[in-house]
Amino acid sequence: MRLALAQAEKGLGRTSPNPCVGAVIVRDGIVVGQGYHKKAGTPHAEINAIADAGSSCDGATIYVTLEPCNHTGRTPPCSRAVLAAGLRRVVIGMADPNPVARGG
Repeated sequence: MRLALAQAEKGLGRTSPNPCVGAVIVRDGIVVGQGYHKKAGTPHAEINAIADAGSSCDGATIYVTLEPCNHTGRTPPCSRAVLAAGLRRVVIGMADPNPVARGG
């Protein structure tokens, strides 16, 4: 989770009104992908980490600082992308306080 927090810090001052979020994907104890939310209206941290990891997502664990969103806004739901990528386990730093986005 510390690595995911470090990823999130890269988005400081760039994501408003959205929160800064970081994600790291680990498979067999090795980091295979990482990403952060770079700017409002662009792919979220989970999507960037999944793209970075590619096919290594299957069966892996994603550590994400905020629960993956479960709604469509300017971007599609991250929760669906997490499932489609074949990630086996999701570890979140905190539940999303936004009632529209949580539940992923």
